Amino acid sequence: MKEEEELIEPQEPQSIGLLSNSDVVLGIPIPPIDRLKIVSAENFEDIVREWIAGYCKTKYTKVRKPAGAGDKGRDVIAFIGNNGDWDNYQCKHYDHPLHPGDIWLELGKLCYYTFHNHYQLPKKYFFVSPQGVGNTLGDLLDEPEKLKKELIDKWDDKCKVKITNTENIELTTELNEYIESIDFGIFTSLDPQELIEQLKTTRYFASRFGGGLQQRKKPSINSFENKEYSLRFIEQLFEAYSDHIKIPISNLEDLKPYTDYFEHFNRNRNCFYWAEALNQFSRDHLPPKNTCFEDLKEEVYIGVVNTCNNAHKSGYENVLKTTNEATKLTLSGNALLEKAQIQDKIGICHHLANENKLKWIKK
Repeated sequence: MKEEEELIEPQEPQSIGLLSNSDVVLGIPIPPIDRLKIVSAENFEDIVREWIAGYCKTKYTKVRKPAGAGDKGRDVIAFIGNNGDWDNYQCKHYDHPLHPGDIWLELGKLCYYTFHNHYQLPKKYFFVSPQGVGNTLGDLLDEPEKLKKELIDKWDDKCKVKITNTENIELTTELNEYIESIDFGIFTSLDPQELIEQLKTTRYFASRFGGGLQQRKKPSINSFENKEYSLRFIEQLFEAYSDHIKIPISNLEDLKPYTDYFEHFNRNRNCFYWAEALNQFSRDHLPPKNTCFEDLKEEVYIGVVNTCNNAHKSGYENVLKTTNEATKLTLSGNALLEKAQIQDKIGICHHLANENKLKWIKK
């Protein structure tokens, strides 16, 4: 009888290092380059679209992904200007670096459909894969004439019966001459690590790959301008000061003699613009149509509205107690929280006052 072997617990990989609470709750983070390999093929195409929309927005005017099986050899189309010029991003979500056998059919489709004027030749044709291109294909892409010759040589085997389901596509003299006329220098590849590094600079990265939002810069706040008198939160602050000191305050000159209130005004005005900067940060660093700032504002509103609606000695006392309550709020579940500061919580109160959702004086 075979002797029983001792059961030895596996050792924690040294590369993991110290486990954080986040690691235990969410699992050890997956590096972006590895996450690319496990997303679905459709999501991979969407990531490429997001890279185009975010990183290449000055190069392209619009991006489109043809739907379904009738894409005619085009995965993600990026348009240059408005004259019909375009680049093609052919997404190959395979479990290996691309080799020549992965691309012959795609090249054949492009040649066939442009020969029959279904669409014009792209300016550039990029192969995009989570594992990049292998050495053999990389070398071929660097030698356009050799790439062209091999496509022609392999046409019958790789393209003839596979381009469409309705007919065999013979390499006729006319089609052969057309292929010979094409500049195969348009074919190239996009390295996956380059894709990731460039995607990091866009608003799409964090929601796809995690790792937190980019660093938030301290907002630059301009000096007070007369046009701000029309802002409702400014009017509300002047009303609150007037109610407290029993002297009409309608502008900064009226307020300046009262040093404490004048300093309070400047602090709270700054907080308003801190919150506005957080709103802009959400637009710049989170996906389009995200509602994170509005959700955060609603959470602050629910947290302070009862305090605001209580009886107070004056409007100014209301401002103090409501904004103080805002600083105590424990907010949760919002993507902006790691970047939100006390100034933002106070500033959001003034955003709510600007919309008349909070009123310092009950009239």
